[in-house]
Amino acid sequence: MDYSKPETVSLDDLRNRIKSTDLVPSRAVLLEDLDAVFEKLAQHGIETWLDLQKAIKNPKRMEFFSKSSAIDLQYLVLLRREVEGYAPKPFDLKAIDWVPQEVIKKLLDDGITTSDQLFSKFNDINSRNNFADKTGIDRGMIVYLVNLATLCRVQWVSPTAGRMLIEAGYDNCQKLSAADGNELFEAMDRVNENGKYFKGTIGLRDIKRLIEAAKYCL
Repeated sequence: MDYSKPETVSLDDLRNRIKSTDLVPSRAVLLEDLDAVFEKLAQHGIETWLDLQKAIKNPKRMEFFSKSSAIDLQYLVLLRREVEGYAPKPFDLKAIDWVPQEVIKKLLDDGITTSDQLFSKFNDINSRNNFADKTGIDRGMIVYLVNLATLCRVQWVSPTAGRMLIEAGYDNCQKLSAADGNELFEAMDRVNENGKYFKGTIGLRDIKRLIEAAKYCL
């Protein structure tokens, strides 16, 4: 299964992920009658995540599907919010304002404008090195940007959170998925010392959610 390709994610994959996820409080209700709801989804022709996306992709379709399947409308709203988070929207490279802007410009000039395009084009060493040599961009910078794009494929990881993870030493999904929750919590707290990135801290429970979510991006 590949959560960037909804057609490869089965209904059972989604159900199992929801069951094993530490849901945020506002979505904990999804666990109530989860099996019964997913049985109804299957009975109405939903076999993959892509099928589900099509069935509830907008309020009008969601309302129609709620009536035809006898699944509570509010339940479908929460279900959509939860599962759509499993494939975060790519970010615009222009949002990466902490790297030299001439680097971003060279990427934009080459038609690479979003994180998913960056991830796809430079997912192997040769393509990264060839582009770096062609444009004069430091190879390490290309690796940094690819790592950032990769981490932002994890649920809950924004560009700023990805930047912090890299600074904390967790620069890929393998490291993040294998992290000890307490150690990562302390590392992120150090990175954000004196409110460098935002006021407050990321809670330990949220840190553990990141670790679990990263396992689906390996």
